[in-house]
Amino acid sequence: MDFDYEECSGKSHRSGALYQIKVSELHPTQCAVGLDEVYARVESMRRKSRDDLTAYLLTRPVPVVIGRDNKFCLTDHHHLARAVWETAKGKNDAGITTDNARVVVEVLYNWSVLKEYNFWKSMHDAAWVYLFDHTGGGPLQPAQLPTHIKDLANDPYRGLAWYVRSHFGYSKRPTDFAEFRWAQYFRMRMILDNDILRNETRSTDVLLSRMKEEDRNRIVEQAIAFARSPEAAGLPGYSGFVSGA
Repeated sequence: MDFDYEECSGKSHRSGALYQIKVSELHPTQCAVGLDEVYARVESMRRKSRDDLTAYLLTRPVPVVIGRDNKFCLTDHHHLARAVWETAKGKNDAGITTDNARVVVEVLYNWSVLKEYNFWKSMHDAAWVYLFDHTGGGPLQPAQLPTHIKDLANDPYRGLAWYVRSHFGYSKRPTDFAEFRWAQYFRMRMILDNDILRNETRSTDVLLSRMKEEDRNRIVEQAIAFARSPEAAGLPGYSGFVSGA
């Protein structure tokens, strides 16, 4: 897969410039994704022709900061990158594989001269790293972050947050880690599968997309009610009904 851009390297230094890079070379700056959202994207991507997928990805550059030892740290679009990887793993009309799957990247900064601590301090200060795991625990050490996009764990509550936003339970805002903040909010209030209470499954194994439609709808409706509660008023994109308005 080729976008006709220069290949991103440790010497790429033009801030705001676009390059291309193999998905396998991207370094995550968070521990988890909502696999429900990822698999929905895969379902769409796998039916696109090579030209259509190329056009789709050209308009969605992945922002990266270059760190020491050629670490290309993506600061956003983890779900997009993981979806490209998952698409490449299986049969797809574009004919991409995990060996040639690429995305377009925008280099925000080349901080490869910074020592490890200074790099991650700068990343944290810029809100470009999320040091909490797929169960909401943390903060973690940067060394505990996954080193490959395929190793991002499933956070089902991040998937639930995506479902709720898709059903207009709250609106999208350019706020750092907004969906993870909503995920934490739902995590403290809901059990997604009673088999967790029966010790028969782990919460991280839960996928709403694989539930019966009636069960999924019930959970999403309950979450939307929580999202519109006054308790959620401080969360980004809150669109609940304000008393007296």
